[in-house]
Amino acid sequence: MKKFDIKKFFNELAKPEKRKKLNPNGNYPDEFGLNTKDHFFSLPSLEDALINAGYKELTMTEDDYGGETFLFSEIDNLHKNFKILDKDIDYSPIFHLRDTPEPDDGLYYKLEELGYLSSKKSDYSFLLWSDNYNSNFYAPDVLKVYKNIKKEEKKTFTKIALKENISSALGKDTHYCKFVFLNNAYNWGTDSEYKELLSKNKFPQSLKKHFLPIVKNKMKFAKECGNKPSDIKKINSLIAIIDEKRIKNKSFRPVGTWTSKGTKLGKGEAWEFAK
Repeated sequence: MKKFDIKKFFNELAKPEKRKKLNPNGNYPDEFGLNTKDHFFSLPSLEDALINAGYKELTMTEDDYGGETFLFSEIDNLHKNFKILDKDIDYSPIFHLRDTPEPDDGLYYKLEELGYLSSKKSDYSFLLWSDNYNSNFYAPDVLKVYKNIKKEEKKTFTKIALKENISSALGKDTHYCKFVFLNNAYNWGTDSEYKELLSKNKFPQSLKKHFLPIVKNKMKFAKECGNKPSDIKKINSLIAIIDEKRIKNKSFRPVGTWTSKGTKLGKGEAWEFAK
């Protein structure tokens, strides 16, 4: 693989893509104010920016088991993949969701992640949204582009994760909620709840209320699938506000098992079941 050009990558990723209108009478959002009669502009493609900056699609790396895997083929490895391209690229997971049926009969599994991509070598930074449903995973989507991002803009990340994400996985009509891991560098509740989280490791109850309707949806979904009442009663959502490193390495364990100890929480960490 030729040398990866990090500056070109960030510049490409910040540039709106020009696309031809397939239907001249169609409704094409003009989010950049650049649309013309024949063309519209959309958020850029991560794949195109990677390729133009020196990444080759066939580049492979060794996985944890000694085999080969493509870069950007798994949500769980995004932070490692970006570091392979350039050590000065920082990918920070903000929100991470994992869901399977209860009981897990293999019907589906769902992974989603909102991450913040930045580098000291560029004024641009990005929110990326990744979605994986039954192994159907593609490179992350660019959700928002920032230039010289301000502190106040970062405070909106939690709202974007919970209410304005791409696939609406946390919407009122969905049921994905089994495991939710949230970066504790951000405020996931009210200002007073955030202070109590930092001082007393107290879980924000407003966050729990956000997930309760989704848990009920999952119970309804399980009933429609013909699951037993005893299994439906077991459905809940484990929500953990934890350090970013725990999200990256998947090391959080709410309780101990015969093979591992439960995670000892640090300052500003808390977890609770929504039921």
